[in-house]
Amino acid sequence: IVTLTTEDSVGKFVAWASQSRIIASGVKSLHVNFKASLAALRALRQCLSLLQHLEDLELHLVGLSHSSWVHILRSANLKNLQNLSTNAPHSALRHFLPKATSIQHLHLPSFCGDVCQLDDTPFPCLTDVTAATVCIAPLINHARVERLSVIHLGPEDSTVFPRMLKLLASSISTLTILHVDFNPGNRDILRHINEVAPKLTALKLIEREFLPQGRSLRQCHPWNHSVEWQNDLRCFPYLHRFLLHTSASLVRTPSIEHEELALLRAWTCIKLAPHPSLMYVTLWYLVGSPSATLKSWKWEVRNGVKWVLQTHAIPPEWDQFI
Repeated sequence: IVTLTTEDSVGKFVAWASQSRIIASGVKSLHVNFKASLAALRALRQCLSLLQHLEDLELHLVGLSHSSWVHILRSANLKNLQNLSTNAPHSALRHFLPKATSIQHLHLPSFCGDVCQLDDTPFPCLTDVTAATVCIAPLINHARVERLSVIHLGPEDSTVFPRMLKLLASSISTLTILHVDFNPGNRDILRHINEVAPKLTALKLIEREFLPQGRSLRQCHPWNHSVEWQNDLRCFPYLHRFLLHTSASLVRTPSIEHEELALLRAWTCIKLAPHPSLMYVTLWYLVGSPSATLKSWKWEVRNGVKWVLQTHAIPPEWDQFI
Protein backbone atom coordinates (compact mmCIF):
# COMPACT_ATOMS: atom_id res chain seq x y z
CA ILE A 1 0.00 0.00 0.00
CA VAL A 2 1.45 3.37 -1.05
CA THR A 3 0.07 6.74 0.07
CA LEU A 4 1.27 9.96 -1.57
CA THR A 5 0.14 13.33 -0.17
CA THR A 6 2.63 15.80 -1.71
CA GLU A 7 4.19 16.43 -5.09
CA ASP A 8 7.61 15.75 -3.61
CA SER A 9 6.51 12.31 -2.35
CA VAL A 10 5.35 11.37 -5.87
CA GLY A 11 8.72 12.26 -7.36
CA LYS A 12 10.62 10.29 -4.73
CA PHE A 13 8.40 7.25 -5.13
CA VAL A 14 8.73 7.26 -8.93
CA ALA A 15 12.53 7.45 -8.65
CA TRP A 16 12.49 4.51 -6.22
CA ALA A 17 10.03 2.33 -8.15
CA SER A 18 11.79 3.00 -11.47
CA GLN A 19 14.87 1.20 -10.14
CA SER A 20 13.11 -2.09 -9.45
CA ARG A 21 10.38 -4.01 -11.28
CA ILE A 22 9.81 -6.03 -8.12
CA ILE A 23 8.90 -2.86 -6.21
CA ALA A 24 6.63 -1.57 -8.96
CA SER A 25 4.85 -4.87 -9.51
CA GLY A 26 4.38 -5.40 -5.77
CA VAL A 27 2.26 -2.27 -5.25
CA LYS A 28 -1.41 -3.28 -5.23
CA SER A 29 -2.96 -0.22 -3.57
CA LEU A 30 -2.20 3.46 -4.32
CA HIS A 31 -3.72 6.50 -2.59
CA VAL A 32 -2.93 9.96 -4.00
CA ASN A 33 -4.49 13.05 -2.40
CA PHE A 34 -3.12 16.60 -2.75
CA LYS A 35 -3.38 19.91 -4.60
CA ALA A 36 -1.41 19.35 -7.77
CA SER A 37 0.47 21.82 -9.98
CA LEU A 38 1.64 21.45 -13.56
CA ALA A 39 5.08 20.50 -12.26
CA ALA A 40 3.65 17.24 -10.87
CA LEU A 41 1.99 16.01 -14.07
CA ARG A 42 4.98 14.13 -15.46
CA ALA A 43 5.68 12.32 -12.19
CA LEU A 44 2.01 11.41 -11.73
CA ARG A 45 1.83 10.00 -15.25
CA GLN A 46 5.02 7.99 -14.69
CA CYS A 47 3.66 6.70 -11.41
CA LEU A 48 0.51 5.24 -12.98
CA SER A 49 2.51 3.83 -15.90
CA LEU A 50 4.88 2.02 -13.54
CA LEU A 51 2.23 0.44 -11.34
CA GLN A 52 0.54 -1.85 -13.83
CA HIS A 53 -0.60 -4.36 -11.22
CA LEU A 54 -2.71 -1.98 -9.16
CA GLU A 55 -5.95 -3.38 -7.77
CA ASP A 56 -6.97 -0.38 -5.66
CA LEU A 57 -6.57 3.27 -6.77
CA GLU A 58 -7.65 6.43 -4.97
CA LEU A 59 -6.76 9.46 -7.10
CA HIS A 60 -8.02 12.81 -5.80
CA LEU A 61 -6.18 15.84 -7.16
CA VAL A 62 -7.24 19.46 -6.70
CA GLY A 63 -6.59 22.26 -9.19
CA LEU A 64 -6.10 20.32 -12.42
CA SER A 65 -7.63 21.11 -15.80
CA HIS A 66 -9.23 18.56 -18.11
CA SER A 67 -6.12 18.44 -20.32
CA SER A 68 -3.91 17.82 -17.28
CA TRP A 69 -6.04 14.86 -16.22
CA VAL A 70 -5.90 13.44 -19.76
CA HIS A 71 -2.11 13.75 -19.66
CA ILE A 72 -1.90 11.86 -16.34
CA LEU A 73 -4.22 9.02 -17.36
CA ARG A 74 -3.09 8.63 -20.98
CA SER A 75 -0.46 5.94 -20.37
CA ALA A 76 -2.23 4.12 -17.56
CA ASN A 77 -3.19 0.56 -18.41
CA LEU A 78 -4.58 -0.97 -15.24
CA LYS A 79 -6.14 -4.24 -16.30
CA ASN A 80 -6.18 -5.60 -12.74
CA LEU A 81 -7.84 -2.55 -11.20
CA GLN A 82 -10.84 -3.52 -9.07
CA ASN A 83 -11.48 -0.42 -6.92
CA LEU A 84 -11.37 3.15 -8.24
CA SER A 85 -12.14 6.39 -6.42
CA THR A 86 -11.34 9.62 -8.23
CA ASN A 87 -12.46 13.22 -8.71
CA ALA A 88 -11.20 13.24 -12.31
CA PRO A 89 -13.61 14.80 -14.82
CA HIS A 90 -15.63 12.14 -16.55
CA SER A 91 -14.62 13.47 -19.95
CA ALA A 92 -11.04 12.47 -19.09
CA LEU A 93 -12.06 9.11 -17.64
CA ARG A 94 -13.92 8.05 -20.77
CA HIS A 95 -10.59 7.20 -22.45
CA PHE A 96 -9.13 5.47 -19.39
CA LEU A 97 -12.00 3.34 -18.05
CA PRO A 98 -12.53 1.12 -21.14
CA LYS A 99 -9.03 -0.28 -20.49
CA ALA A 100 -9.82 -1.00 -16.82
CA THR A 101 -12.23 -3.84 -17.48
CA SER A 102 -11.89 -5.48 -14.04
CA ILE A 103 -13.38 -2.61 -12.03
CA GLN A 104 -15.90 -3.79 -9.44
CA HIS A 105 -16.18 -0.74 -7.15
CA LEU A 106 -16.42 2.73 -8.69
CA HIS A 107 -16.61 5.96 -6.65
CA LEU A 108 -17.01 9.16 -8.70
CA PRO A 109 -17.85 12.15 -6.45
CA SER A 110 -17.37 14.80 -9.13
CA PHE A 111 -20.15 16.36 -11.23
CA CYS A 112 -19.91 15.95 -14.98
CA GLY A 113 -22.68 18.27 -16.25
CA ASP A 114 -26.16 17.68 -17.61
CA VAL A 115 -25.11 14.67 -19.71
CA CYS A 116 -22.79 11.99 -18.39
CA GLN A 117 -19.64 11.58 -20.46
CA LEU A 118 -19.36 7.90 -19.56
CA ASP A 119 -22.40 6.75 -21.51
CA ASP A 120 -21.71 3.50 -23.41
CA THR A 121 -18.58 2.74 -21.36
CA PRO A 122 -18.59 -1.02 -20.68
CA PHE A 123 -18.23 -2.25 -17.09
CA PRO A 124 -18.45 -6.05 -17.25
CA CYS A 125 -17.50 -6.60 -13.57
CA LEU A 126 -19.08 -3.56 -11.91
CA THR A 127 -21.12 -4.31 -8.76
CA ASP A 128 -20.76 -1.17 -6.60
CA VAL A 129 -21.26 2.45 -7.77
CA THR A 130 -21.19 5.87 -6.13
CA ALA A 131 -21.96 8.80 -8.43
CA ALA A 132 -24.19 11.80 -9.13
CA THR A 133 -27.79 11.18 -10.15
CA VAL A 134 -27.25 12.09 -13.80
CA CYS A 135 -24.46 9.49 -14.11
CA ILE A 136 -26.13 6.51 -12.46
CA ALA A 137 -28.16 5.14 -15.35
CA PRO A 138 -25.32 5.33 -17.92
CA LEU A 139 -22.91 3.66 -15.50
CA ILE A 140 -25.08 0.71 -14.55
CA ASN A 141 -27.00 0.26 -17.78
CA HIS A 142 -24.87 -2.71 -18.83
CA ALA A 143 -23.69 -3.89 -15.40
CA ARG A 144 -25.12 -6.11 -12.69
CA VAL A 145 -24.81 -3.52 -9.93
CA GLU A 146 -25.83 -4.67 -6.45
CA ARG A 147 -24.81 -1.64 -4.35
CA LEU A 148 -25.61 1.92 -5.37
CA SER A 149 -24.95 5.30 -3.72
CA VAL A 150 -26.60 8.28 -5.43
CA ILE A 151 -25.17 11.62 -4.35
CA HIS A 152 -26.70 15.08 -4.69
CA LEU A 153 -24.53 17.54 -6.59
CA GLY A 154 -26.90 20.22 -7.83
CA PRO A 155 -30.49 21.54 -8.00
CA GLU A 156 -31.08 19.75 -11.29
CA ASP A 157 -31.38 16.50 -9.37
CA SER A 158 -35.00 17.30 -8.53
CA THR A 159 -35.92 16.48 -12.13
CA VAL A 160 -33.13 14.02 -12.93
CA PHE A 161 -34.00 11.64 -10.07
CA PRO A 162 -37.38 10.50 -11.50
CA ARG A 163 -35.76 9.98 -14.90
CA MET A 164 -32.96 7.97 -13.31
CA LEU A 165 -35.50 5.66 -11.68
CA LYS A 166 -37.20 5.05 -15.00
CA LEU A 167 -33.87 4.17 -16.60
CA LEU A 168 -32.99 1.88 -13.69
CA ALA A 169 -36.19 -0.04 -14.32
CA SER A 170 -34.97 -0.98 -17.79
CA SER A 171 -31.40 -1.86 -16.75
CA ILE A 172 -30.08 -5.29 -15.82
CA SER A 173 -29.20 -4.01 -12.35
CA THR A 174 -29.89 -6.31 -9.41
CA LEU A 175 -29.75 -3.76 -6.61
CA THR A 176 -29.74 -5.00 -3.03
CA ILE A 177 -28.10 -1.98 -1.32
CA LEU A 178 -29.10 1.61 -2.05
CA HIS A 179 -27.96 4.95 -0.61
CA VAL A 180 -29.84 7.86 -2.15
CA ASP A 181 -30.31 11.59 -1.58
CA PHE A 182 -33.97 12.54 -1.92
CA ASN A 183 -36.30 15.49 -1.98
CA PRO A 184 -38.44 15.59 1.20
CA GLY A 185 -41.38 16.68 -0.93
CA ASN A 186 -41.35 13.33 -2.75
CA ARG A 187 -44.20 11.64 -0.87
CA ASP A 188 -43.86 8.42 -2.87
CA ILE A 189 -40.09 7.99 -2.54
CA LEU A 190 -40.32 4.43 -1.16
CA ARG A 191 -42.85 3.40 -3.77
CA HIS A 192 -40.71 4.77 -6.59
CA ILE A 193 -37.64 2.93 -5.29
CA ASN A 194 -39.58 -0.29 -4.87
CA GLU A 195 -40.60 -0.22 -8.52
CA VAL A 196 -36.96 -0.52 -9.61
CA ALA A 197 -35.33 -2.29 -6.63
CA PRO A 198 -37.86 -4.48 -4.79
CA LYS A 199 -35.16 -6.84 -3.44
CA LEU A 200 -33.26 -4.27 -1.39
CA THR A 201 -31.68 -5.55 1.81
CA ALA A 202 -30.33 -2.13 2.93
CA LEU A 203 -31.68 1.35 2.24
CA LYS A 204 -30.21 4.68 3.35
CA LEU A 205 -32.20 7.86 2.66
CA ILE A 206 -30.48 11.25 2.97
CA GLU A 207 -32.85 14.21 2.87
CA ARG A 208 -31.72 17.11 0.67
CA GLU A 209 -33.53 20.34 -0.17
CA PHE A 210 -34.27 21.04 -3.85
CA LEU A 211 -36.01 24.38 -3.53
CA PRO A 212 -36.30 26.94 -6.34
CA GLN A 213 -35.14 30.39 -5.31
CA GLY A 214 -37.71 32.45 -3.46
CA ARG A 215 -39.73 29.48 -2.23
CA SER A 216 -40.04 28.41 1.37
CA LEU A 217 -39.84 24.88 2.67
CA ARG A 218 -43.15 23.19 3.31
CA GLN A 219 -43.13 21.13 6.48
CA CYS A 220 -44.18 17.94 4.73
CA HIS A 221 -42.24 14.70 4.57
CA PRO A 222 -43.18 11.27 3.24
CA TRP A 223 -43.24 9.71 6.73
CA ASN A 224 -45.86 12.25 7.86
CA HIS A 225 -48.34 9.96 6.12
CA SER A 226 -47.66 7.11 8.56
CA VAL A 227 -50.04 4.51 7.11
CA GLU A 228 -48.67 4.96 3.57
CA TRP A 229 -45.10 4.98 4.89
CA GLN A 230 -45.74 1.76 6.82
CA ASN A 231 -47.28 0.04 3.81
CA ASP A 232 -44.50 1.21 1.51
CA LEU A 233 -41.81 -0.11 3.87
CA ARG A 234 -43.50 -3.50 3.92
CA CYS A 235 -43.27 -3.65 0.13
CA PHE A 236 -39.57 -4.47 0.63
CA PRO A 237 -39.81 -8.09 1.84
CA TYR A 238 -36.01 -8.53 2.12
CA LEU A 239 -35.16 -5.19 3.74
CA HIS A 240 -32.84 -5.87 6.67
CA ARG A 241 -31.44 -2.40 7.47
CA PHE A 242 -33.01 1.04 7.08
CA LEU A 243 -31.28 4.39 7.71
CA LEU A 244 -32.86 7.84 7.60
CA HIS A 245 -31.08 11.23 7.74
CA THR A 246 -33.22 14.39 7.98
CA SER A 247 -33.16 17.94 9.30
CA ALA A 248 -36.78 17.50 10.46
CA SER A 249 -37.88 16.32 13.88
CA LEU A 250 -39.26 12.79 13.92
CA VAL A 251 -40.74 12.97 17.43
CA ARG A 252 -42.25 15.63 19.67
CA THR A 253 -39.35 15.54 22.17
CA PRO A 254 -35.92 14.69 20.68
CA SER A 255 -33.95 11.84 22.27
CA ILE A 256 -36.91 10.56 24.30
CA GLU A 257 -36.68 6.78 23.93
CA HIS A 258 -40.36 5.88 24.32
CA GLU A 259 -41.36 8.41 21.63
CA GLU A 260 -38.90 6.94 19.13
CA LEU A 261 -40.09 3.46 20.07
CA ALA A 262 -43.68 4.44 19.36
CA LEU A 263 -42.57 5.87 16.03
CA LEU A 264 -40.79 2.65 15.04
CA ARG A 265 -43.82 0.57 15.97
CA ALA A 266 -46.06 2.81 13.87
CA TRP A 267 -43.69 2.45 10.92
CA THR A 268 -43.04 -1.28 11.10
CA CYS A 269 -45.83 -3.10 12.96
CA ILE A 270 -49.37 -3.89 11.90
CA LYS A 271 -51.46 -5.24 14.78
CA LEU A 272 -48.24 -6.31 16.55
CA ALA A 273 -47.04 -8.15 13.44
CA PRO A 274 -43.52 -6.89 12.64
CA HIS A 275 -42.00 -6.11 9.27
CA PRO A 276 -41.10 -9.47 7.66
CA SER A 277 -37.33 -8.84 7.56
CA LEU A 278 -36.38 -5.44 9.02
CA MET A 279 -33.86 -5.86 11.87
CA TYR A 280 -31.93 -2.59 12.13
CA VAL A 281 -33.08 1.03 11.94
CA THR A 282 -30.81 4.06 12.32
CA LEU A 283 -32.42 7.48 12.76
CA TRP A 284 -30.44 10.72 12.47
CA TYR A 285 -32.83 13.64 12.79
CA LEU A 286 -32.73 17.40 13.46
CA VAL A 287 -29.43 17.32 11.59
CA GLY A 288 -27.69 20.69 11.63
CA SER A 289 -29.38 21.83 14.84
CA PRO A 290 -28.19 21.78 18.49
CA SER A 291 -30.71 19.01 19.15
CA ALA A 292 -29.37 16.68 16.45
CA THR A 293 -30.04 13.06 17.45
CA LEU A 294 -28.46 9.88 16.10
CA LYS A 295 -29.67 6.48 17.35
CA SER A 296 -29.61 2.89 16.20
CA TRP A 297 -32.35 0.33 16.99
CA LYS A 298 -32.53 -3.45 16.63
CA TRP A 299 -35.56 -5.75 16.54
CA GLU A 300 -35.01 -8.38 19.24
CA VAL A 301 -36.84 -10.94 21.32
CA ARG A 302 -36.34 -9.58 24.82
CA ASN A 303 -39.22 -9.61 27.33
CA GLY A 304 -41.45 -9.94 24.32
CA VAL A 305 -40.52 -8.97 20.76
CA LYS A 306 -39.78 -5.27 20.36
CA TRP A 307 -37.33 -2.63 19.20
CA VAL A 308 -34.26 -2.33 21.44
CA LEU A 309 -31.96 0.70 21.51
CA GLN A 310 -28.36 -0.22 20.65
CA THR A 311 -26.63 1.68 23.43
CA HIS A 312 -23.21 0.39 22.41
CA ALA A 313 -23.44 2.00 18.96
CA ILE A 314 -22.20 5.54 19.69
CA PRO A 315 -22.37 6.66 17.03
CA PRO A 316 -23.85 3.92 14.82
CA GLU A 317 -21.80 3.07 11.79
CA TRP A 318 -23.75 5.52 9.69
CA ASP A 319 -21.64 5.29 6.57
CA GLN A 320 -21.65 1.52 6.39
CA PHE A 321 -24.24 -1.12 5.61
CA ILE A 322 -23.71 -4.09 7.90
